[in-house]
Amino acid sequence: EKKTQMMIGGRILIRSINLLLLLLLSLLRLSSAAPSAAGFNLSTISFDEGYTPLFADFNIKLSDDGRSANLLLNRYAGSGFISAKYYDYGFFSARIKLPGNYTA
Repeated sequence: EKKTQMMIGGRILIRSINLLLLLLLSLLRLSSAAPSAAGFNLSTISFDEGYTPLFADFNIKLSDDGRSANLLLNRYAGSGFISAKYYDYGFFSARIKLPGNYTA
């Protein structure tokens, strides 16, 4: 009886390992089929080409090359911008630095 239980336990273990391997291989195949960021042809545009000030444009300071902008925040106003065109999808990145001791 003990030998039978060990055989059944061994079969369950082998099936579990086979199922796990199948799952891992499936995930590996899916991940290799997914497009990578290197496969996209991303181009960078200037801030003025892609965005329009929404409010407090005096608090938007463009970089020298025009490819980035600093949004200033003071005690009277912040600033905001919107896309110049409507997009279904796209890429946007931001680095945000808030004043110390102020987290509103």
